[in-house]
Amino acid sequence: KQIPGFTELSLNDQMRLLQSTWAEILTLTLAYRSMPKSGKLRFASDFTLDERQARECGALEVYNQCIQIIDRIETIHMAKEEYYLLKALVLANSDVRLEEVVEPRKFKDSIQSALTDCVTIVRPNTTNLQVGNLLLCLPALRQADQIVRRFWSNVHREGKVVMNKLFVEMLEAYLRL
Repeated sequence: KQIPGFTELSLNDQMRLLQSTWAEILTLTLAYRSMPKSGKLRFASDFTLDERQARECGALEVYNQCIQIIDRIETIHMAKEEYYLLKALVLANSDVRLEEVVEPRKFKDSIQSALTDCVTIVRPNTTNLQVGNLLLCLPALRQADQIVRRFWSNVHREGKVVMNKLFVEMLEAYLRL
């Protein structure tokens, strides 16, 4: 709701965007929080996951994809402002079918414009290069989306871990989209 233009979308379109992009958004958040790269994914200040632990719990593919994203965003020296705008763009960049056409397009265009404006201020000498580098993070996040959803779907199917009801709803909603 804090992203300008998001509340102008219909409630159904808001829900569809959130349901279709939550894994990408959480992956980007995890990657950004895990910088600088230490070989550990930092879920919280007191909860990390290293490669050995990821292997032991069957999350090695998720771990490796996240490490690749960390490498990418560290290489381009992503600023905090760029991170927030890229996160918003991930939400707006969903391929899910929406009810409306005009408002979602305006929403996405405004975020792209804000990202370009931000990079122009933060990096006036390399704006085009940095905008390109930021946009090149999107395919890796989309790839991570499938890996993350598959992992958590398997965990849910096994039933060994109790999951938050909202999380399960988001996981199951994507299967219906």
